[in-house]
Amino acid sequence: MNVIETRTATKDGCVMAPQGGATYTILLVDDEKLGRMVAKRRLQKLNPRILEAENGKQAIEILKREKVDLVLSDWMMPELDGPGLCEVIKKDVRWRAIHFILMTALDQPVQIAEGLSRGADDFLPKSASDQEILARVGAGLRARQLFLDLEASYRVITEKQAQLDAELYSAAEFVRSLLPVPGEVAPGIQLAWEFLPSSQLGGDLFQVTRWGEDHLGIMVLDMSGHGTGPALRAVSLAMWFKGEHIAQWFPGYDPGEIVTRLNLENPMTEQGDYFTIWIGVLQLSTRVLRFASAGHPGSILVRDRMPSVVLGGKTWPIGFSPDETYKTDAITLVDKDRLYIFSDGIYEVENADNEIWGRRRLQEALQNVYTCPMKLGLKSLIHSSRSWQVNGLFGDDVALVGLALNEEFQAEQI
Repeated sequence: MNVIETRTATKDGCVMAPQGGATYTILLVDDEKLGRMVAKRRLQKLNPRILEAENGKQAIEILKREKVDLVLSDWMMPELDGPGLCEVIKKDVRWRAIHFILMTALDQPVQIAEGLSRGADDFLPKSASDQEILARVGAGLRARQLFLDLEASYRVITEKQAQLDAELYSAAEFVRSLLPVPGEVAPGIQLAWEFLPSSQLGGDLFQVTRWGEDHLGIMVLDMSGHGTGPALRAVSLAMWFKGEHIAQWFPGYDPGEIVTRLNLENPMTEQGDYFTIWIGVLQLSTRVLRFASAGHPGSILVRDRMPSVVLGGKTWPIGFSPDETYKTDAITLVDKDRLYIFSDGIYEVENADNEIWGRRRLQEALQNVYTCPMKLGLKSLIHSSRSWQVNGLFGDDVALVGLALNEEFQAEQI
């Protein structure tokens, strides 16, 4: 639109401008001045802003300077005729949404078909009555208005999406700030991790935190769904897991007891929300790792010159079975053990044959990078998972966390 945004209509359905100013701009293209004068007189009822050109080349120059809503063009003109002008306009991204009407004395079906095939939106014979011309032009302007409305809506949506993306980015940065600091988390225990949130804010999160002087709490969870709701619930649980109240509520730091309590207090919602979780508690003085899981993939313990071990079996996710009691298992860690916890986003990726990379390949890959510095090993795992996929883009959050006992680490590797 070129003057004002308001639209009204006549009783016969033609688009009319409100009193006080023109609304639409119409470009008349005709090499005969008399033809342009007749067309202007016929269109006065629409009260448009009218521009004039003697041929197609002149019309193109006007389009470069002016914003036009509708072109009403004669067919036969010197230098560039009507169909040729139409082709130029419809091929240019700046002008292709302009409504184009061809007007000619050649009202044979063959000529009509040619004009429409070359991009014209409508066709008018010069013998058409004033009423028909007004109706056709009015319909063209209504079509133009629909495009302008869609264009405006798209701008609003784009602006809102940019604002939402910025807010999601800020939220993702806040979530990342809650994650544990890589490095030595307890004497002789080094932590490294990779965390790749998906394009949508998700609900995967993990924590590694000291509980008292002799215990290290380890947790990874995966909320169902994506968006701010799951993310907020995940953040709430992560903060709860770090709190000093853990010792008051669970003085024995028993993982099965903690998971059972979470299951009791977090039934599945009416919307079907639930989550999976793996919790481990490492006693630093004895190296005994106790663990329990609720529907979450078992962690993987990779050992020096020994087979790797999966810690955790098949259990119900939190909220599926309110009366479920989750048991605690235990294993003693030794020097050079590496414990990996993760979310399913790292291995539930498909190749071109719709084959999932899977936990078995993940376990094998973890064994293969055992001799690498842990941080580099984690990056290698991310690369392997990406390489398996068709487009290399993760559709879900990816959390991959490694804990190593009594290994030589360089600060730049963490």
